Amino acid sequence: MNAATQFPTLADFGNDGRHVLVELIGASAWRSLDQALASLTVFAHPDAVQAVGARAVFRTIRGGPKGTILGDVMLDDNASPATAFEWATGLKRGADLQCNHLYSDARDPASYSDLRNICYTPTFIAKLTDSQREVVPDEHLSQLLRYRAFELHGYTGPRTSSLPPKPSGYDTLTWPDPIGGGATPKEVARTFRRRMARRPKDRLAKAARLVGWTFSDNSPDETVIYSGSQ
Repeated sequence: MNAATQFPTLADFGNDGRHVLVELIGASAWRSLDQALASLTVFAHPDAVQAVGARAVFRTIRGGPKGTILGDVMLDDNASPATAFEWATGLKRGADLQCNHLYSDARDPASYSDLRNICYTPTFIAKLTDSQREVVPDEHLSQLLRYRAFELHGYTGPRTSSLPPKPSGYDTLTWPDPIGGGATPKEVARTFRRRMARRPKDRLAKAARLVGWTFSDNSPDETVIYSGSQ
């Protein structure tokens, strides 16, 4: 420890940011990164997943310019997966909360706004779960989240039916209940349509109108009003 400052500096941790976080969480009620991640991650309840058809809500993929229609999909940012999750589950998003994908395939419309592929975490811990690699190491923290999605929904990702590996120590973790329990298809569809009607110029209204969404069986939905630019 640097005696001049009386507090540990980054140099005291070998200039290793992860080491800092491990030490801080180790001294907290969670005691470990694994338990902190488990406690602080929000998943959709199976009821909410089934209420939107257990599939992607919007026909969107990541890319720009946002709102561009390419064939039967629309280019977007994280707005479509975030909106899908929040409207379906009732999550009221606060500050520094991040929408994450468990399996990174941002060009796949079948998984990009699928609630089973989405979770929320505080921003400070989200970076530790992020991996753009096709094959994620077994010890990577994202494997905890993938296995939790399998446990909740039987979800194994968009491109394989192989079970995700069960991380060491998984059974010792305590997870909060997923949110959105009690959701029904009728109620959730009503919520989405009501909120979409209030945003006729929003690009997600454009997506639903022109390329479809789960509530129109992924066909263009002429009942959705879109008054923005084409």
